[in-house]
Formats: sequence, structure tokens, C-alpha cells
Amino acid sequence: MKIDAEQLLTLLAVAETGSVSEAALRLGRGQPAISERLHKLTQEIGEPLYLREGGGIKLTAVGRALIPDIRQLRATLQDIENLLVHQKSLQSGELRVASTSLIANYLLPHYLQSFQKQNPGINLYIKSGATYWEHINLSELDVFFFEGEMDIPHLPDSYEIQPWLTGEIIAVMPKTHPLASASTLSLEDVQPFPVVWREPSSGVRRTLEKAFRQNDIQPTHFIEVADVESVGAMVKAGLGIGFMTRTVFEQRSDWGLISQPITSSQMIWQSYMAIPNPARRSRALSVFLDLIDSSTPLDRVSSESAL
Repeated sequence: MKIDAEQLLTLLAVAETGSVSEAALRLGRGQPAISERLHKLTQEIGEPLYLREGGGIKLTAVGRALIPDIRQLRATLQDIENLLVHQKSLQSGELRVASTSLIANYLLPHYLQSFQKQNPGINLYIKSGATYWEHINLSELDVFFFEGEMDIPHLPDSYEIQPWLTGEIIAVMPKTHPLASASTLSLEDVQPFPVVWREPSSGVRRTLEKAFRQNDIQPTHFIEVADVESVGAMVKAGLGIGFMTRTVFEQRSDWGLISQPITSSQMIWQSYMAIPNPARRSRALSVFLDLIDSSTPLDRVSSESAL
């Protein structure tokens, strides 16, 4: 049997686009070439893989059965292609990063700025706002930064998870809030007031919910928003007590809010990064990781600047 990858990928393109002409456009080939590949593949398999129906293409049961394995083949070939591309010199290339919005907006810029200054020939691709793993294709990334307490599915064998930055979770409120002058602040003190927090996938939100459960405390009511900027805006408007990391808070003096540590239950936010194993890392990623390891932690830089 003489089946090559191009024939299989052509069948996949036809299945996904629904027509030979659209598959030809996707693959950058003429329609006769696409039809010839499909004809040869059908001959090798020994039975029809598709039928023409209403001006389009409909796969047979045999054709449909091949699709999952062909998709896996495409992902594997893409991995190999990416691995080869990544061996290029740092005079050109790219670093592809996905991250939750909080990490992308408040933690990564410090490191990306240093990386770009040292490696001006590298293009940076930042996909932020990633909160659910099913939306992320790891084969298209160099590194994915995410927050602790997030739901993490099984990683491919070629990837590993490493802890990254940690940060203290604090309460924030207007200077006029009844708790603003408290010498100490506990979760019990917070309980009577509205809570402003992020969506359920947020690492800060999940850590806070766990602390409430462990202390058998139920917030009176809460306001749920989509990002940390909205937490600051709602708190500034006097709608409740917000929660965020100290690192984030110290970068937003424009909010005009004050912060209070939670003394009865220290809450620590943890971030992580998912990266390929050393043998599969691009040169750009290896340099970026070295820079992260050698840099002063951002939470320390933030704290020192606030002194």
C-alpha cells in the first residue's frame, strides 16, 4: 500500500471544507491535483472514502473513520515542522506565548521588554485572555502561563509544568470604607460586605473561595466581573471589597484605593508555566527562560518600588 501524508491531509482538508475547490484553496494546489490525490488514496484503500452530494463532498463511513488519525498526523507533522523551525538563529524567529489576562497585563511585560531589548530580531506573539485549556493548541505555542487552581487537563508527554511567580492576595477598598482604618483584617470582618471578584476560572477567585470554605464563611453577596481592571473600577465606585494580588495592586495607584492584608488566613496566589521538555524547546524559548531565571522577581521589584 502506497499512501503518503499529502493524500491523507488532502482528505482531511476536503472533510473540513466540504468541497474540493475549498480544499484546493486551503492547500494552495489546483483542483486537478486535489482530485488526483483523492483518486489515488481511494484506490489504495480499496473502497470509496467520499461521495459527491449537492455540489459538495460527504465522507463515507470509512472516510470518517480515518479523520481522527489524520488530525493526529497533522498535529505530529506540525510539531516536527515547529521543532525544525525553532532551531534557527536568534537573529530571526519568534516567541509564542499564551497567558491568562492577569499575567499578560501585569507580570509578563516586565520580562518581555527585557527579552525584546536583548533579542530585537525575534517577533513576539502574545495570546492573552486564555483561561480554558481546550482553546489552546500547545503545538502552536512556546510557553503557556496560567494561574494556580485552574483546571488543567493531561499534558502531552513532551510538556512539563514549572511553578513561576507567587503573590499575596490582599483586600482592596476605598479610603472611606468602614474597614479602611482597621489595624487587622480577617475574612470574618469581610463577610458582611459585598465581595467584588473575577469569574470562577480566576486563580485569585478560586483561592479566595477555598479560604471562605475552610473558615466556614459565606459572603453576604458578590459582584462578578471579567477582569482585574473591572474589580478596581467596581471597588472604586464603592460597590464592595475587591481581592487581587499585591503585585497587581501596586501597579495601579491610579485607582486611589487602599489595601489590607488578610491576617487570619494568608492567601497566596501561584502562577505556573507549561513548556516543552528541554530537547523540544526553541532557541528563543530557551533564552527567554534563562532571562526569567536570572531576573529579579517582579513581585520583589514591585514591592521595592513602593517603598
